[in-house]
Amino acid sequence: MTFLAYLVVYVTLATTGLVLLRRSLAGAEIPAVVVDPLFLLGVAAYSASFLTFLLSLRQYEVLTVFPVFFGVAYAAVTLAAVLVLGEGLSVTRAAGLVLVGTGVLLLLR
Repeated sequence: MTFLAYLVVYVTLATTGLVLLRRSLAGAEIPAVVVDPLFLLGVAAYSASFLTFLLSLRQYEVLTVFPVFFGVAYAAVTLAAVLVLGEGLSVTRAAGLVLVGTGVLLLLR
């Protein structure tokens, strides 16, 4: 699998997993949440993202995989949090995203 394919799969699974986990945990009691299908799906998606991360480390350097995967995932999760969960995005956080994106681009050169 190519680096880009691993990246897309990782970011999709991690973002989906985190959004589902956040939705299922909001205001829920812990005993009830562990049987919630959204919670279980979130756990499965986030676990699969970690497996994708591990598989990518077999082929690519950790100095590239770790910052690129987490930087792109951070941007994707932020976008999903704003669009899906209705969370706020301040100017400071937006500036941080620009800096993270710049760092990712520098790492891929």
